[in-house]
Amino acid sequence: MCYFCNVENKVIKTLILVLALMVNCVAWGKGLSEQDHVLVTLNDGTQIEGYVTKYWSEPSTFSSMNRVFWLASGIDGNNPKRYSADEVKSIDFIVKISDRNYEHVISAEVANPSTFKPHRSKKQFVHIEDSTSRGVIYWWNAIDSQQMQLGAVTMSTIYGVCFEGENIIVPFLTGNVISLNALRITYKKTERKDLIEYLDKRILKGGSKLWNEVPRNPMMFMDFVEEYYSKAKP
Repeated sequence: MCYFCNVENKVIKTLILVLALMVNCVAWGKGLSEQDHVLVTLNDGTQIEGYVTKYWSEPSTFSSMNRVFWLASGIDGNNPKRYSADEVKSIDFIVKISDRNYEHVISAEVANPSTFKPHRSKKQFVHIEDSTSRGVIYWWNAIDSQQMQLGAVTMSTIYGVCFEGENIIVPFLTGNVISLNALRITYKKTERKDLIEYLDKRILKGGSKLWNEVPRNPMMFMDFVEEYYSKAKP
């Protein structure tokens, strides 16, 4: 039950998607290896070493997606214990296979707003993509809710941004689809409203070429954020 293999960047994320979709074909605790070996740090600083028998990307229910995992003390996978994003600060894979540090997973607050619940959010596990002085881009794999509405259950990599000075990650890219709706709702009545309006127009003006480039390089989003601040009046 390998979570990572010796591949890089988007290939790693694609592999994780495939493994998540294969969950029903793999029994808990079977086929564990050193690639399932992790060090879990709880919110109180306690550290627990063990082997993941069921990953956070392998939900028992839709609501547990990226929120819950099971950990056994030994590689045999016996007597696993359940942990949630509410009690875990971070997870670090013992086997390092990427210079991008994708093996470091943290628990963070992710926005899930709607028109009637603009401040709705949940604590979940995410990976760090990269950062600039203006904020951090995170990613995680999840069931694509837009495709689910069309009757298809598929997994996609989702990217979100946490602006400098904020404590919440807001999604802006699901698979190959850019959507600033969550950002619009989250920052509708805040000082970042003008930033979001600029990003909205900038991305719309970019046309299909830009819409294809951003999914290939999500850090481009932070270039647009920097553009806004460089043009803003002092």
